[in-house]
Amino acid sequence: MSTSGMVGVGVVALSRSRKRYFDAVGTRHVVSGRKEMEGEEMRSDVGSGGRRGCEYLGSENPATSGKTYIPTGWLHEFGSYGLANVQGTPVTSDTMSSIASNSKLFLAYSVRLLINNSTLREEYGKELKWTTKARDVFEEAWKLMDGDMDRGTSIQDILSHRTGMPRHDFSTATGQDGVAQMISTMRYLRPSAEFRQTFQYNNLMYEALSYLPRLLLNQSFESYINQHIFQPLNMSSSTYSIKVAEGREAFAHGFQWHMRDFSRGINGTRRATVPYFFRPGEETMWAGAGGILLSARDLATWVSMLLNDGRHPYTNKTIVPTSVVEHAATGVTVSNGKAPYPELSPKVYGAGQWRYSYRGHELIEHGGTAPGFITQVARFPHDNLGLIILSNDANGLWLTEAVKWRLVDDILFEFQEMSTTNPLRPRYEEIWGSHLSASQTHTPRPDSPTPPSAPLEVLASGTYNHPAYGVLQPCLVPPQHYSLTSHSDHLHSSKETHAYHVHAHCEALLTSPTAQYIFSQTNLSIPTLLIPFKRTFATHLRLQHFTRNIFNISVLWGNAELRRAEGYSYSGDLHMYAGKAEKQHILPSPLFPAGNGGDEGNMLIGLDENFEVERVERVLSAPHFSYLSINIIMTSYDREPYCGGDLLMSEAYAHVFWR
Repeated sequence: MSTSGMVGVGVVALSRSRKRYFDAVGTRHVVSGRKEMEGEEMRSDVGSGGRRGCEYLGSENPATSGKTYIPTGWLHEFGSYGLANVQGTPVTSDTMSSIASNSKLFLAYSVRLLINNSTLREEYGKELKWTTKARDVFEEAWKLMDGDMDRGTSIQDILSHRTGMPRHDFSTATGQDGVAQMISTMRYLRPSAEFRQTFQYNNLMYEALSYLPRLLLNQSFESYINQHIFQPLNMSSSTYSIKVAEGREAFAHGFQWHMRDFSRGINGTRRATVPYFFRPGEETMWAGAGGILLSARDLATWVSMLLNDGRHPYTNKTIVPTSVVEHAATGVTVSNGKAPYPELSPKVYGAGQWRYSYRGHELIEHGGTAPGFITQVARFPHDNLGLIILSNDANGLWLTEAVKWRLVDDILFEFQEMSTTNPLRPRYEEIWGSHLSASQTHTPRPDSPTPPSAPLEVLASGTYNHPAYGVLQPCLVPPQHYSLTSHSDHLHSSKETHAYHVHAHCEALLTSPTAQYIFSQTNLSIPTLLIPFKRTFATHLRLQHFTRNIFNISVLWGNAELRRAEGYSYSGDLHMYAGKAEKQHILPSPLFPAGNGGDEGNMLIGLDENFEVERVERVLSAPHFSYLSINIIMTSYDREPYCGGDLLMSEAYAHVFWR
């Protein structure tokens, strides 16, 4: 089925004061029990062509026969639009998707539940506090490069993103050693700010805290959350398991933009990421920071519990202590010291929660971004209102934000929209235009670039190792792939084939399906190196010479080899890009002849996310060793329009040593 139409969007509005809010959205359909009923379409300026239903949930009245829901109960209204997968299955309130970094609040609550665990104190002699130092918990496994960070980082510092450590997301591999190994390698990651001086979003630190149940109770983090949150709230669809999720028909496909390259004006093709980008067995590495898979229905129960101060929304039983809910939502670090627009306030971050105000109403929220999935979960605590917007489109951030603010204006301000005085559409257009402009703005390579200080074959023949970022073994793309090769570009290049297959994997790598996709979208008149880089959010690094010892690097993710290994078919579609390639010397791959038909599953992303690398030679005195250092500096650009979501691109600082 074609996916050129609208992919999935799920919207949930929930409240206990139904008349004040939901009359503004549309006709209510109150039902008993948990069976969703179809209702009228939501307002056309919010969405159309979907399903909506209401659930009117409250306390059971034991004095009557059957189940009667009293009028002070919760009202959940679901709006479901578009497609959940490539089979064309419509989105419903039971469709499962990734909530990405909205998983962080579950992690924060798990820490507090451990703090409240009297058994740890009485039987194990262990005690946690918000102020407990990480080094006292993780002991010899914990060490950071900066002394102040190493000694001073507390659990609260980690939860509030004020350690001084940038993201370093690409330092994490999906190996068997898991979170314990990740913690032990953080000592090799360079900070980019002073300790406690600024807000820097960091997934790795959250992952470190997900190891606490294993460390203190010998229980996995996933089972701990299932025991203390999922089961007590009857969140029956919620799981961290990829195998479990993929075994359910309700699991959505995340759509991304294959071969997108804004730097060349190519939008790419929207495709479903099949299979899911995590594979069974890899979940633990990112469980705490962004691993939950669940339905909108389960998420509605979760947000109702938050609005009910940590008590079960239907039984009033305490699930999370009220003090814990308040603590996580209380600002510790200032993330945005200045309001970006007049109707907003500055933003503060507590633990897995941003807090700020909108038109005088206080708002607590968090966003989430995973490959092909965007989520936004917000609540107005003083208005008893919660909003959940889920999208399975990598571009869904724009939609989730627009829907969120439109619903807020409709419900809280009775259609007195901000757009009447301060239009939101021009803002989005300006932000998107700035993003496109930045993507297409780059310093052109000199007409006569200066060759690097050493032959490219020397760079390609090395093995570069970093304790956290792993081993890099570059493969130099052979000259027969180049067109219009200049003498200066290849001043040091040998024409002998063996020079390009120094590493055993190079021949297979350079002829692999993903490499062919990369070459089809690469200006191969420029000397190019390709490096396998198996990480959670990356599979390859592409280095292209700029001048002297400076290279441009792209961090790429492709799934062609994974799809082949798991039995998915593929065929060529690279001819689709040949027209764009002609003026830029981008050659169609011989592996995929033109007219061979397109494959709707293979994916390549990251072509226009470019960074700068400088090769720095350093020889250090040591017995039997000399080191060649490559200093890699990756800096992110802001892809966050007007929301509290998180991004995959990261700042990363690494020294990669060849020895």
